[in-house]
Amino acid sequence: PAPSRRAMSAPYKAMDDGGSRMNVPAEVGALVLRLTVCVTVVHHGLQKLQNPEGFAQNMVAKWFPFLPAPLFWTYAAAGMEIVAPILLGLGVFARLAALGLLVTMVFANAFHFLFTGSEGYPLGVPASGAYAFEPSLLCGAIFAYFLFAGPGRLSLKPGCC
Repeated sequence: PAPSRRAMSAPYKAMDDGGSRMNVPAEVGALVLRLTVCVTVVHHGLQKLQNPEGFAQNMVAKWFPFLPAPLFWTYAAAGMEIVAPILLGLGVFARLAALGLLVTMVFANAFHFLFTGSEGYPLGVPASGAYAFEPSLLCGAIFAYFLFAGPGRLSLKPGCC
């Protein structure tokens, strides 16, 4: 038998319409993670502004000699570590901010690997008790998460870039 007219005219309904109920624990967890990593990173940018010439010469020029104008890159990194955490923390241009911070962490990790090596990672026990690259690696992973997942619903612009 032919399908009834009613069955043929039923509107298509997506399995996940995006407007479903909010998973409050997951969203609070994402908010706490977002705010914690952002508050933690800001001081690194402020620290660079304490002695930008010193950072430019002792870090950028020494460890990344392929980058022209080390002072420019120092101010770019400082600006990224000050402005992007504010944007990500608020959830405004969150993915773009997370991308900039992720790139910054890639350079931080590169420095640590150049300076200290892998320190036996992942099973080694460094003399200092922690891998030198550990904070930048963890921050980078968190920024990668927000780049791909977005800021979550507890943000000023949850659906925005």
